[in-house]
Amino acid sequence: MIPAINKEKSFRVIFIIFFIVFLGITASMHATAQDAQTFYENGYQFFSKGNYKEAEESYQKAIDLDSNFEDAHYWLGKVYRQTGQYDNAITQWIEVLRINPRNPYAFRYLNESYRSTSRVQGTNGIDYFNMGIEMLDIDNEIFLNESSYSTQALLQTVPYFKRAIELKNDLTAAHYWLGEVYYALSKRVSWQYTSMAMSSFENAIKTEEEKNQNTFQKPSEYWHSYQELLTIFQSLGLNERKENLLKQLTEKKKMPYKEILVEGGYPDLEYPDQIEIFSDGEEVTELWIFVQEGIKLRVVDKKIVGEEINNNISNMPEDAIMNAENMTEGEIMDEDQQ
Repeated sequence: MIPAINKEKSFRVIFIIFFIVFLGITASMHATAQDAQTFYENGYQFFSKGNYKEAEESYQKAIDLDSNFEDAHYWLGKVYRQTGQYDNAITQWIEVLRINPRNPYAFRYLNESYRSTSRVQGTNGIDYFNMGIEMLDIDNEIFLNESSYSTQALLQTVPYFKRAIELKNDLTAAHYWLGEVYYALSKRVSWQYTSMAMSSFENAIKTEEEKNQNTFQKPSEYWHSYQELLTIFQSLGLNERKENLLKQLTEKKKMPYKEILVEGGYPDLEYPDQIEIFSDGEEVTELWIFVQEGIKLRVVDKKIVGEEINNNISNMPEDAIMNAENMTEGEIMDEDQQ
């Protein structure tokens, strides 16, 4: 049996050891923080005097000690900007936004880094747009798969789409794809890109509706701008804006069809449940299928030229008819693009 006095001494020794270790860890952490702050302050002094090499070294040492030192990343980016190392500057401002997505200064500098373009020269907006599409390697894609691109690859396309819009403001597709890039960057870099994405999609819609108010078939970028905006409003909880936009979309989808139906003597019909498109090389024929009414309307050059009894639909099981009647807006949109 260990005497009580020895137990007491053992506990004291253990306590003292733990206390010393704790003080050592605390002091080490404090020293590290102090060192990082000191290097940062030294870097600022060097920067203010134009000694950019020394400033770069000081800021980098601060970052090596504290990888989440927001101000050190920011000012290191400014050093690289002053010395013309734009790729390195961009990397630092992306880091700042990783640490603090709300930092407005890094956000501004990041966007300004891609003002100029070099792959296209001239005043043809289509050329700039095509280069942006080529850089994204867009073929038949509808939406942008942001996981397929680096942040810098996305950022590099921005000035091409912006220049295309400056030269040809009614280019709906340029507004749409700029919105897609901003939307991808909002998920990758900073939420601050979300408002820019929304603005671009809204511009795509506005541009197309002002340009072709009564167009029967509108480009897919126009319809998909609606879809992307609805997704953003849903994710942000902007339910009222989402509902208003959905009503607007529904009316826009119906409008050209309703005009033709009324003119053709079918004022009681709404948007077709299904559309089939055929072409013999010279003219395009559309069959507008109305499930509940059991009819098909043959449409050529935006005019109804005939009506057929849709026996296939009339004999469909009741549940199949209900499924056709309950197509979602997204499904209707997909049918329209077939």
